[in-house]
Amino acid sequence: MNGHIDGNYLRPFTYRSKTKSSNQDVYANIDYSFDGLIKKIDVKKSLNDEQLLMQDNLINQFQYFTDPISQLSQYLLYKSNSDRIIIDGLNIYELISNDLIPINFDDKNSIIYQGNVEILELSFPFFRGLHKLDKKNNLKEIKMYYANIDKYNIPIQFDILSTKFKAKLFLKKYEIN
Repeated sequence: MNGHIDGNYLRPFTYRSKTKSSNQDVYANIDYSFDGLIKKIDVKKSLNDEQLLMQDNLINQFQYFTDPISQLSQYLLYKSNSDRIIIDGLNIYELISNDLIPINFDDKNSIIYQGNVEILELSFPFFRGLHKLDKKNNLKEIKMYYANIDKYNIPIQFDILSTKFKAKLFLKKYEIN
């Protein structure tokens, strides 16, 4: 991903991702104009004409987009929600944050970090599939625990709550250059 900073917003120029599923691997390559319009979207997934039309209609309806990595980074840097809809190649959605009460991680909580952490709860008030009508969002919420380390907000742990699974992702190591 690369892009530019516009006030307290991260604006992507490119976004590349790979999503692995039981049926197939999906690669998404998205190029944005300077103002956030989609210049090119290439999804390496078998799409029929109806699905391509649905994708184009949704892109034309919402017009200005960002990507999920820019939005997550923006939360850490600027603590701000995006003013744009997020597109990841398969879905478009809104992601909003809510600050929760900070807690203290002791040696039972995290592999790498002990101390006070801030908590950001992320939720999805709007979600639509780009290629499938009535696609369900299985993610209910994500909690991101982060700490200010060496003047940088570093994610320490993610708690992901889905209708299908619960997951905890931990920071194992980090290096600041």
